[in-house]
Amino acid sequence: MTHHTKRLFGFVAAAAFLAAPSFAQDIPAEVTLFQNVDIFDGKNEEMLEGHDVLVVGNLIHRIAEDIPASGTYEFEVTTGALHRIETLPGSGVNGYSVTILDADGVQTETREVAVNVIDGEGRTLMPGLIDAHYHLMLAASQGDAWRLEQPDYTHATMVVEANNLLQRGFTSIRDTAGPGFGIKKAVDEGMIPGPRMYLSGTLITQTSGHADRTLPFEEPRVFSGQVPVGEGIMKLDRVVNGRDEVLAAARQNLKQGATQIKIAIGGGVYSLYDPLDVTEFTEDEIRAAVDAASDWGTYVTAHVYTPKGVLRGIRNGLRTIEHGQLMDEEAAREMAERGVYLITQPFEAEENLRALANDIQWAKYMQVVEGWQRTAELVRQYDIKMGFGTDLVFSPATNHQQADFLARFGKWFSNVEMLRMITSNNAEILALSGPRNPYTQGALGLIEEGAYADIILVDGNPMDDVSILGNGGANIPLVMKNGEIYKNTMN
Repeated sequence: MTHHTKRLFGFVAAAAFLAAPSFAQDIPAEVTLFQNVDIFDGKNEEMLEGHDVLVVGNLIHRIAEDIPASGTYEFEVTTGALHRIETLPGSGVNGYSVTILDADGVQTETREVAVNVIDGEGRTLMPGLIDAHYHLMLAASQGDAWRLEQPDYTHATMVVEANNLLQRGFTSIRDTAGPGFGIKKAVDEGMIPGPRMYLSGTLITQTSGHADRTLPFEEPRVFSGQVPVGEGIMKLDRVVNGRDEVLAAARQNLKQGATQIKIAIGGGVYSLYDPLDVTEFTEDEIRAAVDAASDWGTYVTAHVYTPKGVLRGIRNGLRTIEHGQLMDEEAAREMAERGVYLITQPFEAEENLRALANDIQWAKYMQVVEGWQRTAELVRQYDIKMGFGTDLVFSPATNHQQADFLARFGKWFSNVEMLRMITSNNAEILALSGPRNPYTQGALGLIEEGAYADIILVDGNPMDDVSILGNGGANIPLVMKNGEIYKNTMN
């Protein structure tokens, strides 16, 4: 039997409505039926073996054994200018077709809907992968290479990387610093392939902070009146000082469409001026960012490693912490009590990274590598909520975005715990953006009825070995996002 066949059936539904063209737009162009798959649903330890998954439009409609390739189902439509959402029963017997009625209940059109039947042949079906700490521009341009290129070239590399993410199985990312609002719009409109994007926009930092990319002899804008290239052209980072400037920077990001705000409140590994032990932004400055974000119904996250920085951040309203590899027991306990998420990385002493760092940077990196061991123990001890994000492994030669990077958590976490990090846990983090969440029609990170049809098929069982999700997606022959197939190598 072939892996991939197409059939035409009917999907019957009827509704009185005011404008037929508006209703027609809500009719699913295609129905996809995955047959004979083992399902990891994003949460449960037990796989559903030998099941089928029916996708209607962009949502998962039904999960069961032996779903027929024709039948009677329900789906939601918008009824004309009233914009009402109704659940309409199907009335078909031997297939799927759509019957459209006018405002008086008179039939005006009947159309067939294509059914795409995919035999999974026992593969694992699971939610599309999510990276909760990614930098599309830096990944695409290999670190700081963007500083030497024309902006339009860098943007072109971001378009290519957006598609690469899908091919590796990542259907959603949370970009925690950098531009991308135009690319996200193009992806959402279907102009280019790419994952769902939750963008922080420009990283907000202080003078001498983690994202201050000026040279030591360059004065900050408040003194010189000049705007650094990272802020003025590429919108990667913005140096601000004081409550008013933090408010203005956060509000500018929200104006552009940020789903969350990212600030730097501690020293960095590869940044030039700030040792890891320093604490950045005052309580008032942190609170300013939180006030601006909360007024828009969303939240603030922060780059920080140290206990002092973590405590200052979460005591002033942060909902997530990025990194945190140097935290202590007090910080861990308080994170757990407040329900703050940790998105961290199990970094190792990789020689291919050594070539990218000077001696001072490498010493800071090794401090983080060693601190991670203690952080992992504290996460287990206090049951801290944790997500998965890859952050600074940018170059294609060193990119470990896949679960071969995730698998480094294996000393402390089970396979199912690691799989939750990269699916349902990360989806919870994305949902913290509340009304700024651009994708609310269904759940992400889960295989359940009513969830978004963000799905991958995997050769093998990641419950036994998460690293099979790695190797550039070589073991992921099919990727679906929003009900549309972007990769299918099941030949």
